[in-house]
Amino acid sequence: MITQENPTRDQRSQKQQGSRFKAIGIGVVVLLALTAIGAVPRIASHREALAATNEAPVTHPVVTVIHASKGEPTSQLVLPGNIEPLYTANLFARVDGYVDRRNVDIGTKVRAGQVLAVISSPEIDQQLSQAKATLAQSQAALLQARAALEQAHANAELARITEERDLPLGEQHAISQQIVDSAVQTHNARVADVAAANANIVAAEASVSANQANVARLQQMQGFERIVAPFDGVITQRNIERGDLVSAAASASGRPLFSIAQSDTLRVYVDVPQSEAINIKDGQTVVMNVSERLGRDYTGTVTRNASALNDAARTMRTEVQVENRDASLLPGMYAQVHFTLSQQRASLIIPASSLVVDGAGMHVVTVDPAKKLHFVLVTIGKDMGKEVEVLAGLTGNESLVASPSDLLSEGQHVEVR
Repeated sequence: MITQENPTRDQRSQKQQGSRFKAIGIGVVVLLALTAIGAVPRIASHREALAATNEAPVTHPVVTVIHASKGEPTSQLVLPGNIEPLYTANLFARVDGYVDRRNVDIGTKVRAGQVLAVISSPEIDQQLSQAKATLAQSQAALLQARAALEQAHANAELARITEERDLPLGEQHAISQQIVDSAVQTHNARVADVAAANANIVAAEASVSANQANVARLQQMQGFERIVAPFDGVITQRNIERGDLVSAAASASGRPLFSIAQSDTLRVYVDVPQSEAINIKDGQTVVMNVSERLGRDYTGTVTRNASALNDAARTMRTEVQVENRDASLLPGMYAQVHFTLSQQRASLIIPASSLVVDGAGMHVVTVDPAKKLHFVLVTIGKDMGKEVEVLAGLTGNESLVASPSDLLSEGQHVEVR
């Protein structure tokens, strides 16, 4: 009985295992079918998304293009300048004395030759009086010398007549030889007296000339007692008061009695950099303004320049003169001077926003007819704020991206707005 039951169990076990495998296989097939059914829509959706992505603005950015404009034949150069008077002078004392009178103060407008102050100097006055007396004495001595010359001439003429009369008589032995010799010697002596009188006159005239020069010197010194304005202007400093002791020796190191400046015409000194120095010409017209006179422009003229560069700063000192008859500008002010310079090179002007700056330098982004991007290296000139000058790299016919973003790349396709 035992041997018959075992095969029956084995058969049942095999049948059960076969059923399991068959169920598993059917489940796998069903699962694969369900997976395939779900994957097909996903693949289609992915393809549609990919197509949409390829057409999206990220892949084909929309850009705005512009064109470079030609630079003007002139350019503007703005430089700071220092305003100074056309003429300025410090007035010192030339004589020692006390200030007897002061006629002006700071801010006083004066005319050339106007008396600003008077110095009392008794020593100079006394020396002048003495010099005039000495001159009078020398002039009297000259008159005496001239009178003595006249007398010497008369005596010489008498001696000559006597000599001419006695010589024939001596030859005829009408008179003694001693008388003849005496007449000759007397005539020679009178001629010598004439020469001596002439010499005395020369000495007297020299004395008169010396005394006249001394009088003129002291008169000039006396004239220095009056401090006068050397030119039309305004008093900018006044360092004396009535009764002050002043000295001529103080002119070397002391303060001036007055300082005067002429401000009807002003000098404006500008230091022009080396890059523009060759474009500055005498007679060139400039426009100047100061912050204290907003909205007002002053016209000036380049009068001269140093024609050489400063070794340290590499700038050329240039002088501009500006009319200031209304006194609206003050010496010492700080000004902005606008030069209009002729351009000696062709240039293009582009917006500053179209520049791309990276490690390789400065670029602009151009769009070719196939709507592809290209990064072009350019050389920049003047920076004018919102615009920049391009000296090299462009021909002027390119289409430039107005405001390139960091996402743009070389050769990328774009849409042009």
